[in-house]
Amino acid sequence: MVQAQKALLRKELCQKLEALKPAERTRRSGEVLKQLLNHPKFLSARSLLSYIALPSEVETRPFMEEAGRRGKKVFVPCIDPKQKIVAMIEIKNFKELKPGTYGVLEPVFDSKKMGKPEELDLAVIPGMGFARDGERLGRGLGYFDRFLAQTTKAYKIGLAFECQMIEKIPHENNDIKMDEILIG
Repeated sequence: MVQAQKALLRKELCQKLEALKPAERTRRSGEVLKQLLNHPKFLSARSLLSYIALPSEVETRPFMEEAGRRGKKVFVPCIDPKQKIVAMIEIKNFKELKPGTYGVLEPVFDSKKMGKPEELDLAVIPGMGFARDGERLGRGLGYFDRFLAQTTKAYKIGLAFECQMIEKIPHENNDIKMDEILIG
């Protein structure tokens, strides 16, 4: 029942995201990133994980570049589809990224660059939709929920466009809430 409700919500949200014009997406991404770059949790973080944005998501590249300039350790997800897990790999620049699982840019797995989820200060997480209570609707494969369950101190921020905000998201015990949602 919950899975069917989530699938229907994903379909509706996908249509809303596709309706956003590129210029509007760029403008709203800028609004969200301004909030993020001034956020106290970002300012105090020594290490952070951020997703590499798909075309329909809030853009994160300028945020990650600025984090690197400020001397923060920047990690991005590297998906292992066989084990169905996310590893966090430190990057220094975007030239290290290649199309990976599901066509998303990600680093080549390197155990020397792998971070420990329990040492992460900030996690910037994508979603198809969010509720104001912190519930998050992902793409349905559970990668980020399994990863976030391993983080013990990371402050979890979801990035969203206004059209991704919904009243209520059906949830299951393994769904991890965000601490905060930044909206543009």
